[in-house]
Amino acid sequence: MIRLFALAIWLASLFAFVCFLGFNAYSQSKGEEVDELRKRMEELEREYRSKMEELRSRIEELEGEREREEKDGWWKRIEVEYKKPGDGFTIKTEDGNFKLRTRLRAQIQFSVNDTDREDTATDFNLRRFRVTWDGNAFRPWLLYKFQISGDNNGNFQLRDAYFDFAYNTLFVPRPGQFKVPFSREELTSSSELQLVERSVVNEEFALGRDRGTAIYGVLGNYIVYGAGVFNGDGRNGSSADSNLLYAGRIMLTPCCGELKYGGDFPAGGDYKIEPNFGERNKPLVAIGAAVAGIPGLNIGRKTPDSNIDERFGEIFGGDVIAAGNAEADVISFTADANFKYWIFSLEGEYHLRNIDPKEGGFEKVTDQGFRVQSGFFVVPEFMEVAGRFAYIDFDDDVDGRDSRWEITPGLNLYLSKSHKYKLQFSYSFIRDEDTDGQKIDQNVFLTQLQAYF
Repeated sequence: MIRLFALAIWLASLFAFVCFLGFNAYSQSKGEEVDELRKRMEELEREYRSKMEELRSRIEELEGEREREEKDGWWKRIEVEYKKPGDGFTIKTEDGNFKLRTRLRAQIQFSVNDTDREDTATDFNLRRFRVTWDGNAFRPWLLYKFQISGDNNGNFQLRDAYFDFAYNTLFVPRPGQFKVPFSREELTSSSELQLVERSVVNEEFALGRDRGTAIYGVLGNYIVYGAGVFNGDGRNGSSADSNLLYAGRIMLTPCCGELKYGGDFPAGGDYKIEPNFGERNKPLVAIGAAVAGIPGLNIGRKTPDSNIDERFGEIFGGDVIAAGNAEADVISFTADANFKYWIFSLEGEYHLRNIDPKEGGFEKVTDQGFRVQSGFFVVPEFMEVAGRFAYIDFDDDVDGRDSRWEITPGLNLYLSKSHKYKLQFSYSFIRDEDTDGQKIDQNVFLTQLQAYF
């Protein structure tokens, strides 16, 4: 028994010793693993810091490149184009927020004028030279136009300078200097006239350009309107009193094209205001009317962009005008219609003007006039024959002019299948008749070459 008891004690001691050795080895193994993991963590931290430094350096490098591109590479976002002669040279940004188009136009004219009781005059003339800039700024809807003109003496004059806030083309404010929304013939650009010059009716009744503000809009596909208030002193003039010019025009487009916003009187698309070049597959009809007035116009202080000063001279006389007492209420009305279909065009216009003097002793006068013109393409888009008859009937309650009329046939050669490059020929017979029975006849021959860049 004693031996068995001793053997059991020895075996128990041996087991305890083995367990102690195992536990000690296990503890040493865990410690080594912890140390190994700590070393690995330190290595990862060093690698992480190294990668972070590399990424930070790369970010700084890319930001520097971007700043240099923004500073020196702005031109890469600019588009420059010149599609075809007459469309102008255009610079614009990719996002469409900025656009500048530059156009140049010249009209070189030769004339022969044979007027009664005067020597026959022949003249080579730079009839018109225009430089136009238009486009948009900051946003696609903020439109602008600037135009200057040069004369034979090398002098330049501002003709147009305005902005269109065309965010919504139903209601577009326009401040600046531009054509008064009144008569169709005057609103037709001088680059797109069917005959070399405008009619005698336009010369008498049109209101031309003025400084002021107006509202324009296109309503659906059938109505264009414009209404504004102006100084009443014509192009580059300023108001010397509070008697302003008020004008409004509406145009209906019942058939059969597409109407868009664009232009001085913003009838764009198929209904751009030009007398000819209709569509082959659709007739185009446009009907317009306008009214304008200047209450208390004193011709000694301001003169609209028209020939009304000559009529004031016949009503009041030079002494009254010089004394500053030639004052009258002026109201004008016009109506027009245009039809064009492929090779044929027909256009008519009527004017009525009433001048009512403020002071007694002077006659109230009502003058009226009309024009009719038509054209036919003998060779489509190239050769056109055209003609016009215009007549003015002056009120004969005052001495002076009684009537003025013209007959003008013409021949046009469109070198670019449009108005951009063309050669025009016209002959005008113009007769002025006075209330005392005197007559003065003019025979005017015109040849004109237009180039548009």
